[in-house]
Amino acid sequence: MPHGEGVTKSIHPNRPALQAASVDYSWCELSGYVANVQKQLFSQGLESGDVLLVVTAHSSFECLIVYLAALQSGIIVAFVPVLPHAELIKRSTILSSSASFVCPSVKDQSIEFANTLVIDFLEVKNEKQQRYGKFRSSNIASLIFTSGSTGEPKAVAHTAENHLTSAGGLKGEFSFDRSSTWLLSLPLFHVSGLAIVWRWLLSGCCLRLKQGKGLALEGVTHTSMVPTQLLRVLEENKTIELERVLLGGAIIPHQLASLAKERGVDTWAGYGLTEMASTVTAKRVDEIDTAGKALPHRQVRVQEQRIFVRGDTLAAGYWRRGTLHPLQLVDGWFDTKDLGQWYNDELVILGRADNQFISGGENVHCEEIERVLLKHSLVQQAFIVPVADRVFGHRPVAALSLNETKLDTGLESELQVLCQSHLQGFKHPIAYYTIPEELLGHGIKISRAQLNDWVLNKRQ
Repeated sequence: MPHGEGVTKSIHPNRPALQAASVDYSWCELSGYVANVQKQLFSQGLESGDVLLVVTAHSSFECLIVYLAALQSGIIVAFVPVLPHAELIKRSTILSSSASFVCPSVKDQSIEFANTLVIDFLEVKNEKQQRYGKFRSSNIASLIFTSGSTGEPKAVAHTAENHLTSAGGLKGEFSFDRSSTWLLSLPLFHVSGLAIVWRWLLSGCCLRLKQGKGLALEGVTHTSMVPTQLLRVLEENKTIELERVLLGGAIIPHQLASLAKERGVDTWAGYGLTEMASTVTAKRVDEIDTAGKALPHRQVRVQEQRIFVRGDTLAAGYWRRGTLHPLQLVDGWFDTKDLGQWYNDELVILGRADNQFISGGENVHCEEIERVLLKHSLVQQAFIVPVADRVFGHRPVAALSLNETKLDTGLESELQVLCQSHLQGFKHPIAYYTIPEELLGHGIKISRAQLNDWVLNKRQ
């Protein structure tokens, strides 16, 4: 197991560490699995500093063990989701990866690269077994691709120290320790999922792996989710032991936070980005739409509504073809390309700079309209797509995910009344569409680029 700078070094070896597929593993048992996989990585030609591309559909026992073994060995892991073959090859080329591993949980077993590892996951109980490589907090500990929604995907490189600092900054605010149980509810190829692993390693708590489509929440005290996941949990579970949920990745409907509070779940809003190793600001959800204050070891600056960040969690750079390239900074600050403002010393997220369009000579933020639509109890997700208009330049069209109902003229009328009471006329959607299932089922975020293409094709 990775040790050093506070990572699990004071944890009793027989304490529960991981719950996967109804099997409990102690820290000692995990160490045996990690040692075995570590040996196999080196026996198949990998060395410290090499890049291992890991293809995973979600977080699995095998995926986690490979990551821990790589950390211990100084091997750099790049997590990627199951993508079309051409996209996987593109990412492999960007990484100049030395080898690849396709997790057994991936249904499409036809995925293969020139150097694909085969690994047996067996526990080794000989604690004197030879160790390979060495964990250092200064090592590059992960490569996570940005969404690529507005351009080519970039592999963001973080050190172990970046991840540990991120976890430590949240720990004091979010109140978790070795007695807690975190549910790994998000995929490891997303920075929000990987951040949970580092909170686990830092605190020595127990980690529960998500199994299948549902969320096994018995005994779980903490987790991170996107709002749609929390809604399903509240709808499907009669009894909930969750203490705190960190929500991110989308606008948080007020009715969702109220429903969670009634069930005894403490919901927190978080703002973060891949380059900052996940969460930057956080607060307990209330009636005010802010994202809270900066967590320890992070700083936020808003200049002409543009959000800039810096701190000890900021990525080491972008990884391209075997070389680490520094981030482009403005006087030491990273431009998030998000727009925001301050309200009572708390950050308000206005939206992405590239999600802004001009209608009738006025700037329109897609997220402003989306927040209003989410006030309706039947709307789970809302996205605004600007479409060209000869008079206004652009007009907004709404794409919606609905809560067990169909979009009809009655619901459209209700949404129009809602918009009329909160928005200026030029911000009212001129049409409403239901988002197709195929666009909802990939990753934890909907691609706005794909959604824009779908809406434009729909209107042709």
